[in-house]
Amino acid sequence: MLVPVRLCGQNFDFLVDTGAAYTAINPRLASLFNLLASDLRRMTIAPVHGSPLSVPQVVLPELRTGGIELTEVDALVVSFPSELRLHGIIGMNVLRQFRVTLEGDTNTLVLRMI
Repeated sequence: MLVPVRLCGQNFDFLVDTGAAYTAINPRLASLFNLLASDLRRMTIAPVHGSPLSVPQVVLPELRTGGIELTEVDALVVSFPSELRLHGIIGMNVLRQFRVTLEGDTNTLVLRMI
C-alpha cells in the first residue's frame, strides 16, 4: 500500500512493507536532504533477489504520515527498481511502534500507538 509521507516539509510516496526490517529512502531523497556523507554507518542487507549489499544508514529528522509524526527515524539508503517509482519504504522499525490495521475496503492504513 502506498501512503503519503512528509519529510522535511515535502510530500513523497512510500510503500508500507511489513516484510522490510528497516525504513528506506532512495538516494535522490538522501541527497536532496543532505543526508549522505562519506563517514556514514553502513548496514548489510539481503534483498529478496540478489546478493547482500552494504548500504548507508541515515537518520531522518522527521517523518509524518496521517496524524503521526516521528523524529530521528533510522533509515537505509537503497536504490529501488525504477518501475516502482518509490521514494521510500516504511519498514518494521517504524511500524512496530503501532498497532497496524489495513482496511482493504477503503484502502486505508490505520496506525495506533502501542
